[in-house]
Amino acid sequence: MTKQKNPKLKVQFLGCTQDPVEVIYSAFRICYSKDDAALTWKKIRSGEISHETMETFVSEKLGTGHTSPLRQAQFIFVVDGVSRACTAQFNRHHIGIEREEMSQRYVNFHKGIGAFVTPPSFEEHQEVLERWDRLQTEILSFYDLCTQAGIKQEDARFALPMGTVSREQFAMGFQAMQQFLDVRMCERAQWEIRDMAWQIYKIMKKEFPSLAKRLGIKCWENRNLYCDEDYQAYQACKWSRSRPHKNDLSEIWKKAKREGP
Repeated sequence: MTKQKNPKLKVQFLGCTQDPVEVIYSAFRICYSKDDAALTWKKIRSGEISHETMETFVSEKLGTGHTSPLRQAQFIFVVDGVSRACTAQFNRHHIGIEREEMSQRYVNFHKGIGAFVTPPSFEEHQEVLERWDRLQTEILSFYDLCTQAGIKQEDARFALPMGTVSREQFAMGFQAMQQFLDVRMCERAQWEIRDMAWQIYKIMKKEFPSLAKRLGIKCWENRNLYCDEDYQAYQACKWSRSRPHKNDLSEIWKKAKREGP
């Protein structure tokens, strides 16, 4: 009835829309160019429009409020070693994201993964950690008792906690990625989904550096430039030393108006 070792959350990049910069560029050009779509793509394919030109154009448009073309580029990832608590949070981001999660109905948990995520805070308290270890063993024992008694896995899974390990494959459009990273890279996000968000961000910086320039926490210079979380949380955040809070913006504007251009 032994449990497996505490897993490590890992995000892997599987693939994307073929050259997302081209796709985003052409989507924007549909809106702004007099050329036929076929002609635009002919220029792209022939090299008449260079990739550098497209990256520069897209970079400029990413700084505007025109975001609908960003939905046409899709990026696919898989995440392993993630808890059901984390996937429950992730599932709240449903616009522009498609996902598939491991089924607890069809996969025998103990024979399959048989692992639980242990929060770092548990590890700071010896008694809590020991009780958590015993609880995991008891849960697995009860789960096996159910399945051996002929109870279906879809009912036995009711005993599994939010810390149960899961996995997901998901595809997200670039706009959805921006919105997800805006809030989940933030210090206010729970540690597990924040880890997941930062891994996605680092992958994008490596694979698509020009696009990654418009990704990050919502308070960064390349995003909204200010924090809109509650003020107490803002004051406790390390970024507050270099980012204004939305409540302070009116005073900043008043001061700027008094001082003039």
